Amino acid sequence: MPGFKSPDWFAAEACAPERAEKTAILERITAPLKAVAVAYSGGVDSTLLAWLLSRAFGKRVRTVLVKSPFLAAREEMAAWLTAKALHFPLTVIPLNLFAVDGVRDNGPDRCYRCKAALMDAVIREVGDGWTVVDGSHAGDAEKDRPGRKALEERGVLSPFALAGWTKEDIRRAARAFGLPNWNKPSQSCLATRIPHGTPLDVDLLKRLEAAEDIVWETGCRQVRVRWVSGEAKIQVGSDDISIVKTPAVSQRLLSRMRRLGFTRIIVDPKPYPMD
Repeated sequence: MPGFKSPDWFAAEACAPERAEKTAILERITAPLKAVAVAYSGGVDSTLLAWLLSRAFGKRVRTVLVKSPFLAAREEMAAWLTAKALHFPLTVIPLNLFAVDGVRDNGPDRCYRCKAALMDAVIREVGDGWTVVDGSHAGDAEKDRPGRKALEERGVLSPFALAGWTKEDIRRAARAFGLPNWNKPSQSCLATRIPHGTPLDVDLLKRLEAAEDIVWETGCRQVRVRWVSGEAKIQVGSDDISIVKTPAVSQRLLSRMRRLGFTRIIVDPKPYPMD
């Protein structure tokens, strides 16, 4: 395949025609791009995209992480460590999303407003001469996500989605390349923990983040703590439910979360999906 510098991956994958074709499409889509700024989160999607563009397709690449009140500190640190390990040139820019019109109200269009502000910040940071891309994949494009509109309006490209790459394709490739976060569970911003119509509050977001940190410390691999009708709802993956329901762990979780000010705490019996 012209231009692709990692034939070992195809050998390992037994040259599966569908995957080879998707990679060829990805290369054709990105061929006109010279300097690419990846809207970076530290997740496997944006990490693999930056890796392919820089290492496989030979583009000039920089990664840009927007630090906002909705980004958990653990996610910011993980993103920084991954970028450092892979030698990505990372720029971190601060953005106060609470100052964005309508975001604090947390209406149905909150995701659109946030994504628009985030992409505007990245575009301003990199300036002319850079094409901004993100790691959205084909599965994201099939979902009703208001943030997609914000990307399209600003000309932000989603190469994986355009080339038909699925989450499975991304994880398989990331694992083959030995990327350190190939199996990192998908994450979302802290604002998603609070239902639309409930105004966003800095203190509540910080308490929910702290509560999630407590649950992460038990060894769970996928964690959400949501604020629902005055209750803190703990959600974990299917392999983790037995952990949080262990009497000693459950008692410790409840005790520590009460110290954060949560008086009504429940564990969702339905497993939270990994992707």
